[in-house]
Amino acid sequence: QQSPTRGFFSPFKEKGKITGLSVTKALLSNNRGAKEAAMVLLEDLAKNAALGIKAFSENKGFKPNWSVREKNYWKNPDIIIIGGGVSRGETGKILVSLIKRYLSKEGASGIRVYQAKFPGKESGCLGAVINILEPICNEAKRKGLKKITAIGLDLGREKIGIGLLVINPDSEKIILKRKENPWLFRYSVRTPGQQRLKAFLDSRTDYTGQERIIGQHLRKLILKQMADLIIQAQAKAQEFGLENSRNIGVAVPGCPSSDGSIINSTDYLPFFRKQDGFNFTESLEESLAKRGMRDYQIHIINDGIAAGIANIYFDSSSVKRGKFAFLGVGSGLGGCVGLKSEVKQ
Repeated sequence: QQSPTRGFFSPFKEKGKITGLSVTKALLSNNRGAKEAAMVLLEDLAKNAALGIKAFSENKGFKPNWSVREKNYWKNPDIIIIGGGVSRGETGKILVSLIKRYLSKEGASGIRVYQAKFPGKESGCLGAVINILEPICNEAKRKGLKKITAIGLDLGREKIGIGLLVINPDSEKIILKRKENPWLFRYSVRTPGQQRLKAFLDSRTDYTGQERIIGQHLRKLILKQMADLIIQAQAKAQEFGLENSRNIGVAVPGCPSSDGSIINSTDYLPFFRKQDGFNFTESLEESLAKRGMRDYQIHIINDGIAAGIANIYFDSSSVKRGKFAFLGVGSGLGGCVGLKSEVKQ
C-alpha cells in the first residue's frame, strides 16, 4: 500500500520513479502537502547527519579496523562541507541550515558547516584533476606550453561524468571560463548496464558463475564507455586548438591502492576490485591504447575525497585553513520516501 508520503511525491516523479530530484522539486513547488512532506525528509536527514557529525568529531563510530592514528586524525574537525546531489541550490541551503540547528542542539555549534559550491558529479571530475595538477603542469612546462587541457572523470552508480579543464602551468591553477565555471567541456552518460546490477546490490563476495560472467561483461562495457568519453574530450581540446595532458584523473568508489587497483570497491562494481585480480588504471590505459591514445597515464582517487578537494580548492573565501571533512548527501534521498509512512498533513 502506498504511504501518504509517496503519494505527495507522485506528481514529481523522474521517469516514473521517485528520486532525490523529485523531493527537491516538491520542496520548491506550490503544493503545500508536497512541500511539508519534503521538509519532513530533510528534517530527518539533517538530524541524522548532525548526529553523525557529532559522533565523528568525538572520535566515535569508526570502523573496528581503523588505527588509533586514523581515528585521532578526524577528531574535532573544523569544517564540514555538505555536498552531493541533495545539497544543490535552495534545498542545500535549507539542509545546511537544519544541520547547523541540530548541531547547536547537540552542543556542537563550534563545527562550521558549509554548502558545497560543486555538490554533484562535477566535484569528482574537478577533484580528480586538482589531485594531479603537479604532473599536468610539469608536463606542460616540459613542452613549453602556456596552457594545457586536462581530463577528469567520475565513475558512479548511475552516471559516468567527464570534464575538460584548462590549466595555467605557471600559476598551477585552473583557468575559469567565467565566474565559478571552470569547464571547457562537460558531459555525462548513464553507467552501462546499471539497470541490470540488481545481483550486485549486496555485500556478498561469492557470485554464481552466471553472475560473474555478467559482472565481467559489464566491466568491459564501463571501461569502453570511459575510453569513449576520454576520446570525445580529447577531440574537444583539439577543436579549441589546445594540447591535452597525458595525465588523466579518475574519481572512483572504494580505496585506490598505490599500484592503480581499487580496494573494497562498492557492491555495484564487484569485479573492479584488486582482490578479483583486476587493475583499474592498467586496464583503462590499455583500452585507450587500443584506440590510438598511447602513453596516457591514469591516476585514481576516491570519489568522496575528490569531491572534498574540489570544494576546498574553489571555496578559499570561507574555507581557508583547518581540518576538513566532506559529507556527500546523494540522490538516495528519494529512497527515504518509501520508508516514511506518516507525515504532517
